[in-house]
Amino acid sequence: MRITKLLLALGVVASTFQACDYVDDPTPPNANNGNGGGDTSEAVVRKVLLEDITGHRCNNCPRAARIAQDLQDDLFGENLILVGVHAGSFAAPYAPIGDGIYDSDHRTPAGTTYQQAFQVFFFPAGLISRRPFDNSVVVSEGSWGAAVAEIAGEPSAFDLEITDITVQGDALSAQVRLSFVEDVQGDHNLVVYLVEDHVVDWQLDAEASPPDVPDYDHRHMLRANLNGTWGEPVVTGSAAAGDTVTVDIPAYSLDPAWNTANFYLVAWVYDTGSEEVMQAEERKFQP
Repeated sequence: MRITKLLLALGVVASTFQACDYVDDPTPPNANNGNGGGDTSEAVVRKVLLEDITGHRCNNCPRAARIAQDLQDDLFGENLILVGVHAGSFAAPYAPIGDGIYDSDHRTPAGTTYQQAFQVFFFPAGLISRRPFDNSVVVSEGSWGAAVAEIAGEPSAFDLEITDITVQGDALSAQVRLSFVEDVQGDHNLVVYLVEDHVVDWQLDAEASPPDVPDYDHRHMLRANLNGTWGEPVVTGSAAAGDTVTVDIPAYSLDPAWNTANFYLVAWVYDTGSEEVMQAEERKFQP
């Protein structure tokens, strides 16, 4: 089994996978491993953000989600951060509305913007730190492992830490600290995701029998962008080694249907010129 997973990760069997139909779609930290805040005398390593573009009516998307989870569990560990971005026609509520079957709308405005901006028109598909792999920033699931392996564990100039997550009543606030261990050139923005894990709902799964699964475990679901679709500037022009930027995320109103016990935040820094994600970090909310 582990050999099979490794082959999947390296993309050796990518040719055996068939995606959903193509459609035209208008729609607590450890120091020195990238979540820093400690002694930076050791190299900070780069973590990879895998954004799995998915939908509850995409019959092959569950297989892709399992591939992503295996990559994290068996190969890359904390150096791989997963986010499920529900977007596109496969993620839309499915008629008849009101029957309780595929009625949920897990899409977010930011997720829809990303799907359209990066022209993700086949599913399942992923963005691997939004870096091109084989000349495409949109990567099919059979190549996710190879694309992650190109990046994970590289030295990074960005030491990123989510220093605080606070939930009071129906609002969440947070603080993120970014330190630079090397000089950095170019403009960079910080984006903070609110993610909910283990959302139980309907999902079409080609590998299940029957394929319509009412209690599917949706992992790493993007719920909201806490500081805008494209984030906010943390580097303008350049930053020097030793500089630190602290970003306070003001109170964000939560949907009462969300389970705060399964919340975590994902913070990521990207180069606004290339769109590439240069560092990412996650932290679970602990009530």
